[in-house]
Amino acid sequence: MSKWMAIGIAAGLCGSVCGNDVPPLEDAIPAAVKALAAPTPREFAGGIAMAVTAATDEAQAAVNQGLNHLHAGWEFEASRHFAVALRADPHCLLAHWGMAMALLVPTPPTGKARNAAVERMLDLLDMGRGSELERGYVYGLVKYLEEGPVSAAAAFHQVARKFPNDVQAAVFAALFGRGGYDETGAATLVQQQSEDELRALVKAHPESPLPLNALLLIRAEAPDLTPALESARTLCSMAPDYAPYCHLLGHYEWRCGNHAAAAATFARASALFEVWIKANKTTVADCPDWVKSECYHAVALASQGQFDAALTAAKRLAGTPLPVVCASSAGVRMMLWEATTLPARLLMRRGQPGDAALALAALPKPAAIKPYHDECLAYWGIDGLRLALDLRRQIEEGNLDDARNTAAALTFHGEQMAKAQTMAAEGGERSAWTRSFRAIELLANEDRGRLAMAGPANLRGTAYNWFRAAADRQRSAVLLYPPVVLSAMSARLGDYYLSEKQVPAAIEAFGDALLAFPNDLEAMQGLARAYEAGKQPENAAALARKIKLLQQP
Repeated sequence: MSKWMAIGIAAGLCGSVCGNDVPPLEDAIPAAVKALAAPTPREFAGGIAMAVTAATDEAQAAVNQGLNHLHAGWEFEASRHFAVALRADPHCLLAHWGMAMALLVPTPPTGKARNAAVERMLDLLDMGRGSELERGYVYGLVKYLEEGPVSAAAAFHQVARKFPNDVQAAVFAALFGRGGYDETGAATLVQQQSEDELRALVKAHPESPLPLNALLLIRAEAPDLTPALESARTLCSMAPDYAPYCHLLGHYEWRCGNHAAAAATFARASALFEVWIKANKTTVADCPDWVKSECYHAVALASQGQFDAALTAAKRLAGTPLPVVCASSAGVRMMLWEATTLPARLLMRRGQPGDAALALAALPKPAAIKPYHDECLAYWGIDGLRLALDLRRQIEEGNLDDARNTAAALTFHGEQMAKAQTMAAEGGERSAWTRSFRAIELLANEDRGRLAMAGPANLRGTAYNWFRAAADRQRSAVLLYPPVVLSAMSARLGDYYLSEKQVPAAIEAFGDALLAFPNDLEAMQGLARAYEAGKQPENAAALARKIKLLQQP
């Protein structure tokens, strides 16, 4: 493929590039990176320490720093180190490749830099720069830009076969080749192949965090994370003061139902990210991972039964000042999509009488988020949640005619939001938009089930279909996020079955809820009620003891 074809592909993804002239070096560095001082190197025990074709030791060291952060998923910090390498050696092929990889999913603030890095990288390739291995990395990236992840995986597999001692190429082959899990929760064939490849690498390189972290990342949305929990703890022990590894461990602890351990681990991750923010004299705009850890920390507290502490933490986070000038930054977008709605979502999870009204009041007012509309689509998710909560409030208050009108409005909102999908992809918000859209679909199903339960007796049977649809839509959260909807929808089925005196079905439904949300207090309390209704006092008592134990700090 020609250089200009690859640039055309990049331009199609994130905007036009500047003709046939090679962009100046500084164009390949995002503005947010330029605004900060040079990053501080850290020790990565067992990490990447490859021989980089570079004119200076400084450039080589900076590339290796960038690569280690890149594999840990801290793209912004990786880009800072790649910027150091670019400035130390403007002809370093791998520094340009690394910057392009760190900016692989472009956003409005980073699209120009990503394009410039790719264009300069391909120009260096035409000049014959870089080792054969490094040029193989470039080939893998170009195949991704040209044809997508399947071709990239094949390219990196080819590189790995030619350089069998290079762990990184094999890891990238597995990462690009992953296929996720199907609707039943089973690993797809290519997902299983990627996992097997990474397990073999972990066995061959037990001292390296690289393949272990990659394996844990691609397995993070599996239905059952218990078999890999000890591996996550091992990874974190390799670098206990490294925030990305702490966050990943917190995710595994929470998904395994170890809520107290998860809360403590997320608190540590958040504190480490906060230290980084202060040390680098930056803001939340440059650290979306701090927002993610803070959100997950509050969720873990709520899961443990510490609702007041969770709500306090969520409100404090939601009140973080958000500079409008940084509305398109990753950190501000994370705040708008995730943090501003967290207090409301926690109140939805508790579900006590009056909580729907409290949750509505906790959402940001339309006027407060309007200044961000041009740079962030989070208002679609916030407004959808507002409608879902208003519908729930009306059901609670017995205003069923108003509730039916709001249900219709929520359906219309979903239809209009679906039309914004292309805009979300073009603006670098596809993942956030997808999470929110699916959550609103799920909530719409749940609320229609609630409406059916509150309506005429001859319509109560339809509630099953709505609750069943909500449970079927619910999936494990991806990308190390907590769920948007914080309750197990199978528990709603359990409540329905109990109301219909179908006790065995209720016990099964609450059991399903606990498979999806291990040790979830709401689901456990529902199961205890089902045991009592089924005249199983011993099971109910055992569950009550477990609930009491789990609620201890």
